[in-house]
Amino acid sequence: MQLLVNSGSFGKSFVLNPSSTSGGGVGTYVGSVNGGTSTWNLNYNFSAASGADAATQSGTFSISNLSGVERTYSIRLTLPTTASATLTGLFNGSLAATLITSGAGYFRSVEATPVWVGTTDTVNVGALFTSPLNIVRNSSGATSMGTQTFGGSAPSAPAPVFGSNIAINLNFVLSANATVSFSSALGGVSVPIPAPGALALLGVASLGLKRRRRR
Repeated sequence: MQLLVNSGSFGKSFVLNPSSTSGGGVGTYVGSVNGGTSTWNLNYNFSAASGADAATQSGTFSISNLSGVERTYSIRLTLPTTASATLTGLFNGSLAATLITSGAGYFRSVEATPVWVGTTDTVNVGALFTSPLNIVRNSSGATSMGTQTFGGSAPSAPAPVFGSNIAINLNFVLSANATVSFSSALGGVSVPIPAPGALALLGVASLGLKRRRRR
């Protein structure tokens, strides 16, 4: 998996290797990365699995703003697949978030940008927390931002492609000395595109059915 964190003009990319892998091919990813002294720190605990016809990633991660000033963050967690280029897809996803502060602090969305977007290759498959969000705390503590989902308990939201990767994308503003904790998931399954010959046969069958109904 690949983790990319951007903050203003500063970006940092990390390759995440599984801490362990089950017999069924599900990898567990646990660790911590940071952007340098007094910038940000990110902890993650994810599980993920992918192949030619399905992919899923789910778990928790939190990022703390250690810079002393407000920062805008863009986070992308990418899971590669081995899919071919002739597949459409069905997807589902979820996001829950909590703001944690050691005093006054806030979390807000970036202008009209959704906080969470799920993608496959360059195609958006779902968006969560699309309305402007502004969570403010005046003292130390935690505030839940709630939970949003799309696509049901099994992937059902259609997309024109099941691509070479699936990715969770987050964009938000976080105040100094604040932490935001996310629990997120994204899953997808492939749907084979019928070959041209099969489409032609379906057309002939449909025409024959219409003629029988007219008699």
